[in-house]
Amino acid sequence: ATRLLSHAAASPTLHPTRRLATRKKILCLHGGGGSAAALEQQMGMAALVNDLSATHEFVFAQAPYGDTAGALWIRDPPNGKDAPTTEPSWASRSDQAIDRLVQTHGPFDGLLGYSQGAAYAIAYLARAPPTTFRVAVLFCGYLPSTHLGLMQTIDGRAPFPSVRALFFTGANDFVIPS
Repeated sequence: ATRLLSHAAASPTLHPTRRLATRKKILCLHGGGGSAAALEQQMGMAALVNDLSATHEFVFAQAPYGDTAGALWIRDPPNGKDAPTTEPSWASRSDQAIDRLVQTHGPFDGLLGYSQGAAYAIAYLARAPPTTFRVAVLFCGYLPSTHLGLMQTIDGRAPFPSVRALFFTGANDFVIPS
């Protein structure tokens, strides 16, 4: 029911799945410092995949900054979070990786992001063609406010009327407060 993709891979590297034409595809982005494999194995994610496997195929993407043990969609500002970046293309390698996945493994119905994956999903939606994704599901995410260039792109495109979105935050999340 799932496929795991590396940003460098030309084809799925793990978990071959049979393709059913009626299943909708969801592209999943892991959190910062995480990996595609770790997101797929998280209890809540595994339950979601299991519950929706008859109607949805989940594709887990690997972020390009770092390695498979701990990768980022958006690099931290070079001078720390108190000195935000201003470059609109700060996450360009992530943009290129997701563009490649959409071209080679799409079309996708939805984009799911967890933590930094949710923050990057918002930045990606701001620059992608409006019909790239129909739905966005963002768990424990935030706006990338330490990256003023990305925020300028987001603000310039918002709202995203062609994308229905669900934002989930935890009342007891002390890492990313709601």
